[in-house]
Amino acid sequence: MRLRTKLSFVLALLVFTLAVNVSVSVWSIRFLERELANPLQSIQSVMHHLHAIKRLGEQEIDIATQTTHNQDIAEHARSLRLLEQQSGDILRILESLPTTSLRSGINTIHNMRTRSAAITQLTDRWENTESRADAEALISALDQRHELIERVEGRILEDAKLAADYSTALQRNIYSILLVSLIGAIAIGLVMVMFIRRWVFAPIERLREGADRFASGEFDHKIPVESTDELGLLSEEFNRMGSLILTMQDQRIEQERLAAMGEMAQMTVHNLRTPLAGIRALAETTKDELDPDSDLQDLQQRIISTVDRFESWLKEMLRISAPLEMHLGEYSPERLVQGVINTHLSACESRGRSLRFTIGHAPQSAIGDPHHLEHAITTLLSNAIDFANESTEILAHLDTADSGDYWTLRVVDDGPMIPEHLHRAIFRPYFTTRKSGTGIGLAVCQRVIDQHQGQITVESPVSTTKQTGTAFEMMIPMDSSSKPKA
Repeated sequence: MRLRTKLSFVLALLVFTLAVNVSVSVWSIRFLERELANPLQSIQSVMHHLHAIKRLGEQEIDIATQTTHNQDIAEHARSLRLLEQQSGDILRILESLPTTSLRSGINTIHNMRTRSAAITQLTDRWENTESRADAEALISALDQRHELIERVEGRILEDAKLAADYSTALQRNIYSILLVSLIGAIAIGLVMVMFIRRWVFAPIERLREGADRFASGEFDHKIPVESTDELGLLSEEFNRMGSLILTMQDQRIEQERLAAMGEMAQMTVHNLRTPLAGIRALAETTKDELDPDSDLQDLQQRIISTVDRFESWLKEMLRISAPLEMHLGEYSPERLVQGVINTHLSACESRGRSLRFTIGHAPQSAIGDPHHLEHAITTLLSNAIDFANESTEILAHLDTADSGDYWTLRVVDDGPMIPEHLHRAIFRPYFTTRKSGTGIGLAVCQRVIDQHQGQITVESPVSTTKQTGTAFEMMIPMDSSSKPKA
């Protein structure tokens, strides 16, 4: 079935649905009117029985009041019991009505039965004691039941008035909605006829062209998105799919490159460690055989130190190619950062730089691997010291993110800017812009932060006027154990 035929069918179905909707709405109005009439009838029945109880109560009050001036208390007490019996019969009828609880309240009948039982007890006590105080207590109980019935009647009448007002307003609103819906449907139909080609056929044509480009391997092709409807969302998903394919290709290439470099690193370390150990042993033996005052002592010690530094570099190569093992525990971010800064103060001052540490709202404690985090912080500070200009200040600021779920450390220097196209590359293993660099530090830093489910961002340049300065900001969760790395 062609698309135009489908759209025509959908339009006809829309008109049919509109007609059915109007018919159902009219039927609903009549149904509501009928349903509102039944509640009013139930209100009338409940009100009738409540009024009967109230009338009987008024007769009881008259009898009790007259008896205060009449000594024939026994006869009047029998009359009161008879009236209370009639009230009890009416209460049983009210209990049998399904709408009594709805109209008068769930506890109303129970309260009335309780008050009726109290009235019966007061009647018996009054008959036995013939006390004026008991007669007044009986009259007070009758008055209280009378007031209860009047409150219930008032609430029922108020509900009836609200129902009537609601019925009128509902009918008026429904007719207004139907009229607006009808006018809107007609307008929408006209607009659909006028713009169906621009809204449907043009986006579909762009999707078809994009599919052809994808089939030829042009995954970087983007479809123009000119709307936010279903076809617009489909175009966005189409573009997102192309970006995902490109990202997957880059990731696969990166994984293959890292795997190859890891194998090469392990092979290189394995082949170099044995001769390095021999060189170091030979240097130590030669040093021990030399006279203490010999000039060769210093040379031999320099050989040993150089071999040790080279051994440390080889271990760093193995670390970048091996899985990172986490040992989670509780630590203080402030003490952790302060400790790293204290160890770098001397190196910073010896190079003519100053280091300033500021604290915002630092958290008291967090959960993570402080050893690996210390290594990541050391990398950021070491890079800032190496790249900062002389006689300048390096800023390290510790704070808590607005959400409260992360603590952040921002390290800023005023050294040369990092070009934007290298912002991602600097975190790749063995990528470096320095002649003496290894390209390992930031790669390990990125792995540590990833294992903690955190983030690291780079901002460069910091000063847009001078085009200088770089800022690294790391965000570490307060609890890195809540979301383990997949």
